[in-house]
Amino acid sequence: MASQDIGAAKFPLGLVTTMTMGTFSLKNGRVTGCLPTGESLVKNKIIRAMTAFSLRSSENSQHNAWNVNFGDGNINNWNNKYNGNTVRAVAALPNEYVEGWFDALDDCAAKKKMSSQCILYRLNWHEDILKLALEVWNRTYHPTTSVCFIVTHPKLREVFAANFRDRIVQHWLCLRLEPLFERRFVEQGNVSFNCRTGFGTLACVEQIRKDTIAVSDNYTKEAWYAQFDIKGFFMSIDCELLLDFLLPFIRDNWDYWKGGDFDQDLELCLWLTEVIVRHRPQDDCKRQGNVALWKILPKGKSLFDNAPMRGEPIGNLTSQLFANFYMSFFDAWAIAEAKKRGARFIRFVDDFVFICKTKVDALWFRKESEKQLIEGLHVKMHPKKVYIQEVKKGIKMVGGVVKPGRTYLSNRTVGGFINSVKQLEIDCKNTDKKAILSDIKSVNSYMGFLVHHHSYAIRRMAFRDLKYFWKVCYIQGHYQVVKPRKKVLRCL
Repeated sequence: MASQDIGAAKFPLGLVTTMTMGTFSLKNGRVTGCLPTGESLVKNKIIRAMTAFSLRSSENSQHNAWNVNFGDGNINNWNNKYNGNTVRAVAALPNEYVEGWFDALDDCAAKKKMSSQCILYRLNWHEDILKLALEVWNRTYHPTTSVCFIVTHPKLREVFAANFRDRIVQHWLCLRLEPLFERRFVEQGNVSFNCRTGFGTLACVEQIRKDTIAVSDNYTKEAWYAQFDIKGFFMSIDCELLLDFLLPFIRDNWDYWKGGDFDQDLELCLWLTEVIVRHRPQDDCKRQGNVALWKILPKGKSLFDNAPMRGEPIGNLTSQLFANFYMSFFDAWAIAEAKKRGARFIRFVDDFVFICKTKVDALWFRKESEKQLIEGLHVKMHPKKVYIQEVKKGIKMVGGVVKPGRTYLSNRTVGGFINSVKQLEIDCKNTDKKAILSDIKSVNSYMGFLVHHHSYAIRRMAFRDLKYFWKVCYIQGHYQVVKPRKKVLRCL
């Protein structure tokens, strides 16, 4: 059997005393020798060895030992304390629980396979993943150091990038909580967009178009829209209030998992949710990039200037999920009031629209929405991002402009796309491999949105006069997807 030398990897002390498997040996909590090359094979053997017992003992003695056949994974149900091929299960973990951590690892790494943190972690995953699972099980887990930086496009924004093992924890939690939140969004009528499968920017624009047609009777009757934004939304979230919403909701809706693989994880999820929400990444982080950018960052846009329990870090998976859930309590009020007045309501993160029959209704929603946001969520409406006008003049939201009979691209979207293409050309000229791959993702993100609108001429024009781009990349389809030339990229 082909094998991969891993040196001496450490397993959680006390979890395993001694076991052997061909050229792979585990003794006194340390792995020496070789592991099979296939990750899945290693994973299955580890799960089988670590979770085959129901023993919940803190005693690490020779009396808690079983003979293990690593050829077929069978375990003799009689004590054989003198056999060298023994496994002592101390605080053994349920099989479903351990497997859930491998699922979280796979989910976390799905779109990050080429990132440096992912590559480094996967070299050592067999050492840390069970340690991480045990930390959460024992309630000793605490988030580690984050990386903080500021992005400049499309606007200045502070971002916190969690350590890879912390991202695994976030994915483990979200795999359990997301279905609960999704059920709530569905019950509310799917008015919430973003951070949901099938409810992205395109779906949001299409829903605005349908709602506008419904309220205006296909543009034959008067109709107005009122569009608002929340000022510094992520930085304004009241974390204590968020926990007051989250914890009872999770407990009351855990019946979704009753009898399933996650049924036993309720108390762990409640504890972990509170740990993540209360964690202040600004107290333990490394700043990267141009530090001077913090001096020009608008007030209220940084966690470093916030109160201890105010704001959720942009960049965390849980922050996106919790923020969407946080706003769902405003959605409940907005949906009820819109129904009373024959209006429609749509929200994309903190950007929301009421489509009304009259201007009076639009003005009423402005006044009452501001009141509801302050009293109910402790956030404020952005005073400069208030738009009230007739729907026939066009509703601009999430990169599109909805007008009678057609949806246009906003000037901001077109400008952002052209600028990202220009940046890709510059990096292709400089032969910056890492930057090229990052730019391709950015360009394709725009392309994925543009192809659903009348934008072929715009897409073709953006690439027309490029020189270095065509040497490193090519375009698949009718200007639909940018692909790197792999042979050229290997030489960079």
